[in-house]
Amino acid sequence: MRIIDADGHVLERDIPWAALLEEPYRSRAPRSVKDNRGFNFVMIDGKLTPKPVGKGCSFVGAPRSRNPQPTTGMTDPVQRLKDMDLEGIDTAVLFGTSPFLSLPFVEDKDLACVVARVYNNWLAEYCKADARRLKGVAAVAIQDPVESVKELRRAVEELKFVAVAAPPVSASKKNLDNPDLYPFFAEAERLNVPICIHVGAGDGVPAGTERFDHPFFTHAMAHPFEQMIATLCVVAGGLLERFPRVKFAFMEAGCGWVPYWMERLDEHYEILQPTVPWLTKPPSEYMKSGQMFYSFEMEEKMLPYVAEFVGAERLVFATDYNHSDSKFPRTVEEVMGRKDLSDALKTKLMGDNAAKLYSL
Repeated sequence: MRIIDADGHVLERDIPWAALLEEPYRSRAPRSVKDNRGFNFVMIDGKLTPKPVGKGCSFVGAPRSRNPQPTTGMTDPVQRLKDMDLEGIDTAVLFGTSPFLSLPFVEDKDLACVVARVYNNWLAEYCKADARRLKGVAAVAIQDPVESVKELRRAVEELKFVAVAAPPVSASKKNLDNPDLYPFFAEAERLNVPICIHVGAGDGVPAGTERFDHPFFTHAMAHPFEQMIATLCVVAGGLLERFPRVKFAFMEAGCGWVPYWMERLDEHYEILQPTVPWLTKPPSEYMKSGQMFYSFEMEEKMLPYVAEFVGAERLVFATDYNHSDSKFPRTVEEVMGRKDLSDALKTKLMGDNAAKLYSL
């Protein structure tokens, strides 16, 4: 059985940003800092990332009741490959951490563009440790659609990346269905790479942060609610009709929300269909199509039901390596040991679906 991690992370903290950026950006390059409590953050353009929160904080904004096994694999690709061997993972698709997740919310789009380019170059070098097994996801400054198209093209054609990341909303407050982003989607469609919607709970303006100042609340809300908003924009905004070959993946929110959202959007379509004349079928049919993929959590009790309701071909395995909520080094065995999933279903979930998503 081929096992593909559809969403693992690297940690770009060791990039010598100041040495690689030229003025006027060098003095504003991302840098590691400690706040007044001694906790580590990244400072970019005068702002801390992830965004500090208040109540219940112990480090980087949140206490952790569970930690994955420590490893240097997020910065050292040789160790990463050893960790993949330990788990039995054949291929890992790599997303960044910080400033990767906060990049779309940098208000100076020119600074964001040069940071994206440096990050992508660094990730390409990381992947060279074994280009067959390590696959990069491009960072682009989505707040600058013209430059994001250029950087996406470079990342795919020159650096051989297999996907591009995008937030549900950017610093310019543009939702995914904003027409200004159409050239970006068109380029992803032309290059045949998926757009992976990834939320940083402590970055930008995710759902819940305007009402809560506690990591339990903000983290619980940000991922699923922002993915629901993103799905709404992609489906009801008509992006799948306008770009019939582009693929979207919704990461790190689990999959239990998908059936509920399908039914709710279908109910609205039944009542308000005249308001979305560009849709040719109910939203659920788009969400079950080959253009939409969703990552799942290893222990989700809803997983067999979602696989049946949404389609077994729509779900992908993702470890979130090696963030605080990852189960490394037991991510693979957590799924493979489940008795409520057939071997045929595990084959799709653990590798076949991600291979289709990323054209691997």
